[in-house]
Amino acid sequence: MVKNKSSKTSDSTKTSRGKAAVQKGAKFEDTVADLYRLLGAEVVQNIEICQKKVDILATIRLPGSSTEHRVIVECKDEKKAVAQNQRVMQFKGLLDTARQTGDADSAEIITRVPLSDQAKGFARGSGITLLTYEEKIAQLIDFTPYLKDVVDRFEKGDPRRPAEPPLGAYYVDLSAEHGYGEKTKKIPVIDDYIKQWLEHDGTQQHLAILGEYGTGKTSWCYKLADDLAASYLKTPGSTRIPILFKLREFTKTLKIESLVTSFLDEECGAINPRFKLFQAMNDAGIFLLIFDGFDEMAVRVDVDTLEMNLQEIEKLAASPKSKVILTSRLEYFVSGEEERKALRPKGELLATRETEYKPLRIKPWGDEQVNLFLKKRVPLIEEAEQPWTYYRDRIREIEGLSDLSRRPVLLEMIVKTLPQLIASGKPINRPNLYETYLLGEIKRQKILKRRKLLLSESSRFSLLQHLALDFFVGDISAITFTDALKHIEEIVNPPSSEIEAYTREFLTCSFLMREGDEYQFSHRSIMEYLIAKGLMEEIEKNAPNAFKRGRLEPVVTGFLAELNPNTETLWNWIESTKNGNEEDIKYLGGNTATLLCHMDRAALAGKDLSRTVLIGADLSSRDLRRANFSGGVLSKVDLTHALFYEKDFESAKLLDCRISFFILGDLLRVIEATGMEEFEDFISEIMEQVRDKVKKVCIGEEGGYSVRSDLPYIFGDRVYRGDNIKALKSVMSDVSTLPWVKAVSIYVDEHEKLIASIPEARKFELDMDQIVRNIMRIF
Repeated sequence: MVKNKSSKTSDSTKTSRGKAAVQKGAKFEDTVADLYRLLGAEVVQNIEICQKKVDILATIRLPGSSTEHRVIVECKDEKKAVAQNQRVMQFKGLLDTARQTGDADSAEIITRVPLSDQAKGFARGSGITLLTYEEKIAQLIDFTPYLKDVVDRFEKGDPRRPAEPPLGAYYVDLSAEHGYGEKTKKIPVIDDYIKQWLEHDGTQQHLAILGEYGTGKTSWCYKLADDLAASYLKTPGSTRIPILFKLREFTKTLKIESLVTSFLDEECGAINPRFKLFQAMNDAGIFLLIFDGFDEMAVRVDVDTLEMNLQEIEKLAASPKSKVILTSRLEYFVSGEEERKALRPKGELLATRETEYKPLRIKPWGDEQVNLFLKKRVPLIEEAEQPWTYYRDRIREIEGLSDLSRRPVLLEMIVKTLPQLIASGKPINRPNLYETYLLGEIKRQKILKRRKLLLSESSRFSLLQHLALDFFVGDISAITFTDALKHIEEIVNPPSSEIEAYTREFLTCSFLMREGDEYQFSHRSIMEYLIAKGLMEEIEKNAPNAFKRGRLEPVVTGFLAELNPNTETLWNWIESTKNGNEEDIKYLGGNTATLLCHMDRAALAGKDLSRTVLIGADLSSRDLRRANFSGGVLSKVDLTHALFYEKDFESAKLLDCRISFFILGDLLRVIEATGMEEFEDFISEIMEQVRDKVKKVCIGEEGGYSVRSDLPYIFGDRVYRGDNIKALKSVMSDVSTLPWVKAVSIYVDEHEKLIASIPEARKFELDMDQIVRNIMRIF
């Protein structure tokens, strides 16, 4: 019988579908075979065993043995499984025969879609492992011991801190916010936000959890890891596996392969700690990667190091199914522009990354969170003789203490030290809180724990200060046992027969934690306090050593200011830099200027600073009017939003400084010129025009803009990083030629002219100091 045209078309369609199905099945088989190869197996595909064709034969050498284990594997890439029990039964027959002939030891069926519970039960009874592809990937590395350890540390206590109660006993939820200005949205409980984010696999945007020091970022990471680990252990596959990386262990440029391999070996005890296995699981969406302490990765960081570290994380974060959380101090990014470029690099010229991070900013605790913490934590403190309400009331009564208590780390110190401070009559500030807390911990070791300590308190804190200052001036954030032994020998000089005993005691009872073979401070803020104490001693002795060799960071500067240093000594130090050798004095003048201006915003105004050398000074938002910098050297100085006249820097030598210049633009003319309807689009176009002009003389540029709906102007702030402030004149001249620009200014005298050009500004009755204090918000 002759087939009609319709029948021929039908047969052709069936043939095409059959070929497509075969090709699809072969591709799935290749994908599964690659998994076994990742496990180190020798793989043969489409092999005949006991006169039956088998998709895969995988031969695996057992660890620590010469014995080989052979697995026959059947691959099923079907949207809907059919004849499940029959297939399992047929495969069981083949397995039984293969075992008798010695051709195979076990069998696995890998499917694309889950099979029924009935089929799974039948497979188990037949000695066959029945897994989906995702379940097989999840078995590449066994994370069960690691997950159990995560839960135990949070709920039962950290073995490395045996004296501390488990974090889970007193943890209090954190709140956060995202967005800026009028678009800011509050997140009452950050965990609720994370849960929703994890459930949406369609988005590739990751999260950056930002917060000032002591706001509880690391504790929150432990809490999140505990929640996910407990859920996964109860029902494997119900959630992602939390992988918590502690980035403080990497003090220079990160290598993601080394980080993962070390984590698998030391934290997980993985039998096969290979990066490619981990990468395959990450590509399948098995993990939530938590990179905690991005700001602690480099002691001396620059924008290139920051970018290289993000590029390394990109190797995992770029995977379409990956989920990544990054935590960092907010102040780690030196400007809003740097933060934006780091977290949202798309659209940047010559961008080397695509991964976007949505920033969530941790908010300080409110009264309700403070009270809940006190209610939970106070009963766990052995020395506490008063109910938690006593501490709450005292915190409210003492000036300045309420603000400190908004940070979880400082609140815990307050709870432990408040009774002692009240009894002593000492002022209650951060330095005294830290001092009392640290001394109290040593006392507790001696009395409550009945430990006989070899080192005196003065020797111990002298060692800790020397160690902290070494971190301050050097490029290290950890020491080895050998390093500590040298410190003990040089500073304490105990009998040679007891040097090792002294060293062991110092490392064990001195707020240090061991990671691998290296010791670090248990909390960064402890190190920063000890740095400030060490620098304060140098000021008191009028002997700058570390003070001139390391660059002051904001937290250390704040500690120092609260210690009330002698300003006469500081002014003498600045004076001593005149005509000095830059290599000898290094950061002496810059650090001194930074500290003086932290204590008094107008400390340098009107002063004779001619011929001084100020390297690395932070003079941002400071009043420098009528200060004489003639013949001086200002290298890597931050002058953003600072207030100064043109003549103040006429003959100063500026090297790689950050200086703001402001652009007043006519919003209406911009719209007319660009013809753009979308606000963000034409703003981006405006900023790109400025970038093109600025690139002519700047080493780098950053900045932003502000627009007021009640004023038809854009007030832009760009940051110039260059070696000659006069070169800005050419930039300003170029920018002024843009059709939408009304005025450009750098100096106070120019600011005044700029403000005078805005008739609408008069209704605000603004004075010059007010403009400088918040020049970006006014317009």
